[in-house]
Amino acid sequence: MALSQPAVRAASVPAAMSDHATPELEGLVGIGITVQARPGQTIVLEGDPCTHCCRVLTGAVRLYKGTADGRRQLIDFLVAGDCFGLLGTRYSYSVEAITQTTLSKTPRATLAAAVRERPGLADRLIEFAAAELARAHEHMLLLGRKNAQEKVSSLLLELARRIGTVGGRPAFRLPLSRQEMADHLGLTIETVSRTMTRLKEDGLIALSTPHDIVLLHPEALTTLAEGAA
Repeated sequence: MALSQPAVRAASVPAAMSDHATPELEGLVGIGITVQARPGQTIVLEGDPCTHCCRVLTGAVRLYKGTADGRRQLIDFLVAGDCFGLLGTRYSYSVEAITQTTLSKTPRATLAAAVRERPGLADRLIEFAAAELARAHEHMLLLGRKNAQEKVSSLLLELARRIGTVGGRPAFRLPLSRQEMADHLGLTIETVSRTMTRLKEDGLIALSTPHDIVLLHPEALTTLAEGAA
């Protein structure tokens, strides 16, 4: 399968960066190039050589693995501030843009040279690699949870933590469709839709649109996510 190439433009730093950004990582944007990917565009394919480190500047991407029967299993999603391509010599997953996405793409060899010049970068890159592993472990736990409410509540809390708040409340625009939520959680789309409706009826979340969510009672959602309800 041919790799779909993102359009490349001159490197630049967006005016508004994620809270994940640090002065050390700001410097990484200038090392490589900034690329744009349209919704649904393939960025890397499973099995490709892992020659670059990419950081999401704006938008969101999905990480997925293909199955022998041609289906796709969503294994993770990344938003502004998240990185991929830090581990391994080949990609063990494919990466596809969910929305219009801007990424900083840096050759790993160039990154290694930068770390030698600025040792403080190594600590930040280790943090990003550790976060990637922690998300993988959490996803394994998530798939083993007993019921749909625990899974959906956990996902909503994770999205709120990573995307941010509005007016002091956890509020965000879902970067995933209901089908993608279902794939990520090991549920059917009908179960995800019913669970979201149940959470809304119970007064735990508000939905101004199917994709715009406010967590009205994060503590109660945390209780559900931990299976303590």
